[in-house]
Amino acid sequence: MNHVLNYKGFRFFQSGYDPDGKGTHFSVNNDYLGTYFSYMGYIFMSIGMFFTLFWKGTRFNDLKKKLKYLSYKNYSILFIGFYFLSSIQNFVFSQIQELKKIPLENVSDAIHIPKKHGDNFGRLLVQDQKGRIKPINTIAIELLRKIYKKDSIGNLDANQWFISIHQDNIFWTKIPFIKVDKKGGHEFLNKVKANRQYYVSLMDLYFIDSKNSKLKFLLQEDYERAFSKNPFQRNEYDKAVLNLSERVGIMHEIFQGKYIRIFPIPHDVNHTWSSWVTNLNTLNPLGLSMFNNYLKSLLFSQNEKNWNIADKEIQKIRLYQIQYAKPILPSENKINVEIIYNKLNIFYILSFLYAFFGVIILIHSFLTIFLEKRYMYFFSKIFLSILFVLFIFNFFGLISRWYISGHAPWTNGYESAIFISWCLVGISFLFYKNQFVSGITALIASILLIVAHYGNVMDPEITNLVPVLKSHWLIIHVATITSSYGFFLTGAFLGFLVLILFILKVCFRNYSEMIFIHIEKLTIINEICLTIGLFLLTIGTFLGSVWANNSWGRYWSWDPKETWALISIMIYAFLLHMRLIPYFRSIFIFNFSSILSVSSILMTYFGVNYYLSGLHSYAKGDPISIPYWVYYSLLVLLIISILSYYSFKFHTKIKYINKQ
Repeated sequence: MNHVLNYKGFRFFQSGYDPDGKGTHFSVNNDYLGTYFSYMGYIFMSIGMFFTLFWKGTRFNDLKKKLKYLSYKNYSILFIGFYFLSSIQNFVFSQIQELKKIPLENVSDAIHIPKKHGDNFGRLLVQDQKGRIKPINTIAIELLRKIYKKDSIGNLDANQWFISIHQDNIFWTKIPFIKVDKKGGHEFLNKVKANRQYYVSLMDLYFIDSKNSKLKFLLQEDYERAFSKNPFQRNEYDKAVLNLSERVGIMHEIFQGKYIRIFPIPHDVNHTWSSWVTNLNTLNPLGLSMFNNYLKSLLFSQNEKNWNIADKEIQKIRLYQIQYAKPILPSENKINVEIIYNKLNIFYILSFLYAFFGVIILIHSFLTIFLEKRYMYFFSKIFLSILFVLFIFNFFGLISRWYISGHAPWTNGYESAIFISWCLVGISFLFYKNQFVSGITALIASILLIVAHYGNVMDPEITNLVPVLKSHWLIIHVATITSSYGFFLTGAFLGFLVLILFILKVCFRNYSEMIFIHIEKLTIINEICLTIGLFLLTIGTFLGSVWANNSWGRYWSWDPKETWALISIMIYAFLLHMRLIPYFRSIFIFNFSSILSVSSILMTYFGVNYYLSGLHSYAKGDPISIPYWVYYSLLVLLIISILSYYSFKFHTKIKYINKQ
């Protein structure tokens, strides 16, 4: 993939293999002139878009002038410093950790594994089921989050838990730490005998079948019934059963040693690693006994209270890995960065921080309409400075993930969500004089990060790249497309905010003039955002066609992702030209249309990935049913739109009477 064979003007592309894997299929392309003229067309159109943004006399330039005229207050960014950020981060992180802890004193007292030794074990390398080499700390946190939905259990961190569960399987079958989804209903909770904290032990989920005297999974029949249903037909009970069954399955796989693949198979050309219980015939005798020796050393260390014994066994395994897999091992710096990245959990913390400051900034923005006080603008500078520091914090998170994975962090649903959240906050600094934009973008960024971290919609696991994405076009094409989504989402939420301001304009008539100034400014910013978003989406589509031509020898294949990108371009192109149609020239129609138009982006971003399949299915997730909050949101939008429309009509009528 992405390696083209050029021969006498003909370009050969790999398109498939023979069933026996011994032959390959080629598609052929010979279109030098067509490629030349197509690329020239892309270049000229991109240049035209560039000049539209900066040339005098264009619509975009007129919008900037009008916005500058309306922005009668000039704000400057006050940089508070990274000390303030660290204090906020430490406070919020400590609060989150306290919320996440559940008192499990019996477990903590029973496990005698020092944190220092756990950290040493966590630095040991392991190969996951997708082939990536990473610290055990990463896989321990991933598994604990899937089973327990938290990063630590009682006073034990993920490293200590991972050691303990391999040391004493039976003990952990009795501990109620398997998360139960309360959305499954009282019937589900009663059936699994979940306690008030909605956790059960593995033993709670099994019973002895009287017919054959064998252990049987409590929800086996319910699981089979739910699994056989179409994903769209599953109710909350079915989803809860499937989620719990998945966690139980992970527990069994841990007991089977499937996640402790720490031994490289000597002289294996595919660089495959194995655990101590699988593929025993492929390991040498030294590797077979290493992990068992380590488990024995844990008992000696616990009895003698001398953890140097267990540390030495870890060092033996580490030397074994270096001996047989040194060329593919990540560097010490990369291991350190990944462990710090796991510990900070940057994007999870930012989901709370963005939400908190987004709401505060929006409340402050509304208050500035009614309170013309100097100290209000002082707080504006502080909030903007904090948001800037969080933006830098977000940036470091992206760079860290890029360094750890070795590829740009926007190759799947989770990574695109964290990248778009960063772009959204960056947009606020393009319009830093307007606090409404800062609050709105921070709030949208928070929503994206919350969606990315909660539920089973997106997987935060760092994975290796699929072959089709191993190209420099990944950085250019995908980054351009996904950044455009940030502008479209900002435009939609600004449109919704304008509708609310229309309602407030009628409710607070004494401040109607000030509110209308904000409506005009936000409408201009909305149009600017949609214009930039449209240009980025169009240029990104051009770049995608160039990438497709380089990879497959064709520019366009009517793939669902491509088709919906084209639909989105046409929708937003029409939206930005509605001002030329007399009936569609009003501020209300423009802002309302900007809200409706974002549905095409949501379909392009979510719908295609989760409901359709095609050439872009590398980012595809399991089909999901539409959450109830979506319907509630649409109901709220309908109510706000109706109230806003009548408020707009009232405003137009009053304006007409005043002219008379």
